[in-house]
Amino acid sequence: MINIKLGVKKDIPKINELYKSVIKDLKEVKKIDMLWGDVYPFCEVGHDINSKDMYVIELKNTIIGSFVLSDFDDPDYHNIDWTKNKRFIYLNRLVINPNHQGNGYAKEALKYIEKEATNMGYEIIRLTVYEDNIWAIKLYEKFGFKQIKNGNWQLENKIFKGYEKILNS
Repeated sequence: MINIKLGVKKDIPKINELYKSVIKDLKEVKKIDMLWGDVYPFCEVGHDINSKDMYVIELKNTIIGSFVLSDFDDPDYHNIDWTKNKRFIYLNRLVINPNHQGNGYAKEALKYIEKEATNMGYEIIRLTVYEDNIWAIKLYEKFGFKQIKNGNWQLENKIFKGYEKILNS
């Protein structure tokens, strides 16, 4: 059984190691290059911890995953035709250590995220996902996220599709 909690400063080195293993798996095993590397996502971890947006997923007191839940309305995503007039939160950088993938931990995390977002009064969870990350897309779609038909986010010729899930209150 996993434990999910807010990340703290002492978790930063372990989160960075987690990201390194995920990046290696994405590039070498899954053959996905989604612009994660030496700078990103590492540059965001300290800020996410300080703003209390970073969560860690632990198994037997070991960090095996993490994600960010933030209500920051990033202008980069404004060209996506999101559902209007609903209170939303963004899910960013949901990762599970490759050695622990396939055990349902991401699904457990998504259940926690949905419950947490609902408890905080949000009506929608939004996210963007790299178009070639078929594993993440399958997970999100299986969990009820719907692709936004109009608009996407682009960076260095990479396309990230918008997805959202309307929460039942």
